[in-house]
Amino acid sequence: MRVQIRALMLAAAVVMAAASPSAAQPGSGGPGWGPGMMMGPGMMGGRGFGFLCNPRMAGFAEWRMSQIEAAIKPTEAQRARLDELKAASAKAAELITKDCPATPPVKATDRLALVEQRLDAMQQAIKTVRPAFQALYDSLDDKQKAAMDASGPRNWGWRHWHWPWSDE
Repeated sequence: MRVQIRALMLAAAVVMAAASPSAAQPGSGGPGWGPGMMMGPGMMGGRGFGFLCNPRMAGFAEWRMSQIEAAIKPTEAQRARLDELKAASAKAAELITKDCPATPPVKATDRLALVEQRLDAMQQAIKTVRPAFQALYDSLDDKQKAAMDASGPRNWGWRHWHWPWSDE
């Protein structure tokens, strides 16, 4: 009799475990928050090619410029260089968004050509920003350079973030 009770309790435990939902399963987090949520057509704000026309891909967005300004606390002489960097960044953003298609091309060969075109635009945008950034950086004292260097992605709230291609 005692063996039958144990067997019955074991069977009930197995049935309960199999019938109850697992905590590791995706819940109702909203549309697009299920398996494969980081892939597919919803990626990058609804456009898989959205990052190619994003003005934040080159130069410095306004939020980043304000972060830099707060970190280095520029002198009056450095403020002119900071303004040059802001102007170069705005020009870079314009280069990135110029000639962006509303939707990606249908043909695979055309999509590849678009990627090549957009990467060329990003490279031009970076070449626009780099001299102004270098001029500002060269005008900083050691304390300001340390503050600028410390204000990178690691301090944006991602504690263990690293560049995918780094050896860290």
